Amino acid sequence: MMKKPKLKKINSFTKQLAVSVPWKELEGDYQKLFDRMKSNYTPPGGRKGKVFGIHLDLFKKNYTSSIESQFAEDSISKYYKEALDQLDLTPINQGKIIDLKFKQEEDLGFDIEFEIKPDFNLPKYNKKFKIKAIKYLPTNQDLDDALTDLQNRFSTMKEIDSGASKGHYLLVDMQELDNDTPIIGKKMEKQYIRLGFGAFNNDVLDSISGIKKNEKRNVSLDIKGNQVQYELSVHKIEEQIIPKLDDEFAKTVDPNSENLKSFKSKLTDNIAENFETEHLKSVNNAIIDYFVNNTKLEAPNSMIENYLNHLVENNKAQQPNMTEEQEQEIRSTSKDAAIMNIKWYLIKEEIINKEKIDVSNDDMERRKKELIEKDPQNAKNIKVFLKDTNNQQKFFDDILNEKLFNYLKEFAIIKVQEKKSDELRKMQGVSK
Repeated sequence: MMKKPKLKKINSFTKQLAVSVPWKELEGDYQKLFDRMKSNYTPPGGRKGKVFGIHLDLFKKNYTSSIESQFAEDSISKYYKEALDQLDLTPINQGKIIDLKFKQEEDLGFDIEFEIKPDFNLPKYNKKFKIKAIKYLPTNQDLDDALTDLQNRFSTMKEIDSGASKGHYLLVDMQELDNDTPIIGKKMEKQYIRLGFGAFNNDVLDSISGIKKNEKRNVSLDIKGNQVQYELSVHKIEEQIIPKLDDEFAKTVDPNSENLKSFKSKLTDNIAENFETEHLKSVNNAIIDYFVNNTKLEAPNSMIENYLNHLVENNKAQQPNMTEEQEQEIRSTSKDAAIMNIKWYLIKEEIINKEKIDVSNDDMERRKKELIEKDPQNAKNIKVFLKDTNNQQKFFDDILNEKLFNYLKEFAIIKVQEKKSDELRKMQGVSK
């Protein structure tokens, strides 16, 4: 029988397990492996499996080491699992062998290091906890911005033959130059640019204004603080035609609107609803911050690594030519967010289990009914969408999260600071 395993704590999530198994316990299995290997061996000038005398001595000399290695590998898997079952431990990563000792007719001993979900104490949230959240209030500017955005989305493009001016869209080839000489491999074809915006403003705008289709001009562009010379070849010049803001436009965007006034009213309600949704998200984020900041908890290294690996793979799917430097940049800049998300995942799991928060079939059906009532025209698509197993899990998780936050809000004292959305626009303007 295996000796009682010894457990050593490395940190809150890393354990080291010392396992020892007497040779008497191993002897029978070792002999079976030895015999199986021997039965597959063909001695020089002999027949397969017929290994006697000097050939047996030669077989032992040449193969005992590999048999011991194979047996140790098989035994580690077996007795590691038995030790974990004895101690009621569930690793979250693959164990790493720290030390291994085994030879024929000797005890097997190995130390293995692995990670588990850490034990931690939740803050006493059921005795009330305080959080702060900002609530942005919409202004008339939000309605104006929304209408302008819709006008742009429903605009059309008209090709023009006259010279280009500010606001016009140009389809161009951009050939990088070195002292007026084209650099091979440095040509970007069929790029859309807009005069008066981004790198094509100020002096560049002045140098390009008036250019016509099939014409070429050299320009100097500021690229990340460096002046880069290009030859621009114009394929096409287009003017954006913005639709007039009237009843006809309102009905084009929303056929259910009677006129522009009713459309603006509906749009105003939608804007207010979006701001309320963002406020609820800010409250939920404040709750997450409270628990993460007030829970003594270390994020296991393996979970951090898995999170970052997943993030990198997602980015690689969109950028197949990603360099190693770009991958390392993602890992470096995303590590803090990974730690934050993993801590909240562990805390959330602990609260859900402790408070027995769950989602029933009735909850799922009720939410599905709400979605269909809100968007009856897409009832069929909603039903088809929710038949997919992955979508069902996401649907389940969304409802579970909502129930969790609703439960925690019963104990939260929320101090809401109201601000006009103008302040939010100023902040975004600075960040840009």
